[in-house]
Amino acid sequence: MEIYLKTPFKRRWLRATGITFLLMLIMAGLGLWQLHKHQQRMAYIAGVNAEVTDAPFTLTGTPADDDYTDRIFHLARAEGAYDFEHQVVLKNRFYKEEMGDHLLTPFRIKGGRRAVLVDRGWVPAASVRTPADARQFDEPGVNEITGRIIASTASAEPPQLPQFEWLRVDVASIDKQTPYDLEPFYVALLPPDTPQTAPPYRNPPKFKLDPGTHFNNALELFIFAALTPFFYAWLVVRTDRLESKASAS
Repeated sequence: MEIYLKTPFKRRWLRATGITFLLMLIMAGLGLWQLHKHQQRMAYIAGVNAEVTDAPFTLTGTPADDDYTDRIFHLARAEGAYDFEHQVVLKNRFYKEEMGDHLLTPFRIKGGRRAVLVDRGWVPAASVRTPADARQFDEPGVNEITGRIIASTASAEPPQLPQFEWLRVDVASIDKQTPYDLEPFYVALLPPDTPQTAPPYRNPPKFKLDPGTHFNNALELFIFAALTPFFYAWLVVRTDRLESKASAS
């Protein structure tokens, strides 16, 4: 046992020993980082579960709704009416492996001064080229909506307004081309319990509750960090012995 403790600290092995200890520290540090990412992921999953199972919010169309901005995936309800004149489309979205667009329609909230942008669902790409084309999917008579709160996504560059086609739901920019204020988030309608037979097909963003591989990655890194000194000591002692025998013969 003593030879395994002393040999790595001989003058000829000091640099390699130092590098080995540095690698051990790096692996242990990466393991702690992966463990931290796992804890963050589990906290996110717990937060999403809490939002999904909580009672729905009722939007009022007032600044009080700003409190819901960070309550992503929480159910929200509102009464009012759609404004089809100011709807836009969200390009390049898939539904059952087919490319198409999503219709984003302002819903003017009853009793408030704001509207909430509503993702009404997916339509085939070829069916909507202009605002007039989108009117074939109007849903007249709807005076109440229920959907999940989804965060706005800022555009990488300031968009040229007004525009009908969007690549991301940038609520703040879309707000600039409507004659009223929009809520700082949007709402994606839920699919019905029965099969959908005609567009727009409700297709809200999916939320992943998979814990991922962070915990397993951390465990592997800790194991490697723990085994490295034993393997290194065995390798150094074996090499030292072989070289000693070669020089003696």
